[in-house]
Amino acid sequence: MANDKEIKKADNNTEPVKDNPVETDNSLDVGGFLFKTKEDADKARVDARKIEYLESHVKLNSLANIKTVYTKSIQNKVFGTPLGWSFLSFLRRQVMIQGGDLSDMPNIELKHIYTHTTSPDDYVPKEIVKEKPKKKTNHNFLKYSLFVNIFLVILVICMFLIAASNNSTTVLNYKETITDEYEAWEEELTEREKAVKEKEKELGIESKPDFNTSSQSQ
Repeated sequence: MANDKEIKKADNNTEPVKDNPVETDNSLDVGGFLFKTKEDADKARVDARKIEYLESHVKLNSLANIKTVYTKSIQNKVFGTPLGWSFLSFLRRQVMIQGGDLSDMPNIELKHIYTHTTSPDDYVPKEIVKEKPKKKTNHNFLKYSLFVNIFLVILVICMFLIAASNNSTTVLNYKETITDEYEAWEEELTEREKAVKEKEKELGIESKPDFNTSSQSQ
């Protein structure tokens, strides 16, 4: 029957399996498991040595021995890689095949999480948004736009000058017209006054002295 001494001896048998000098590409392959690092592969080789020791020193053909090796290996944490856990799973199946009770056997506790579920505390990197390339400025268009704006400003100034010039011309023309009409009216009035005096002289009518003329003689 398996005892604690044999289990402890297997636990102390931690000498890693020596690498095969010819083995190069398969240096991470141990017992059908392909590990990611050499350290993990060496640890799996230690588990392989422990399994070999137990199989050679403990009779695993009895249900009691199988349950003892299984339980003590879990309690003492003898195995630490998938290679050792698969051996424990094998022992558990043997107990089930032989009709043993699995209720008093501890579960195989795994040390890793294989499916990660995000939580509010998890860091999620922000999505990097690429900046849109800036549109190239069309210098020819800018020059053309500037030229058009300057032309429009000059055109507006010219319109104001023309409007102001037209107003001045209208006022001057109006003043000149009034002056010409006044001079014509004064000339006509003088001629009429002269004609009246001549008529009075012919008729022997003494004309009244012109107020404006008498005032000027005084």
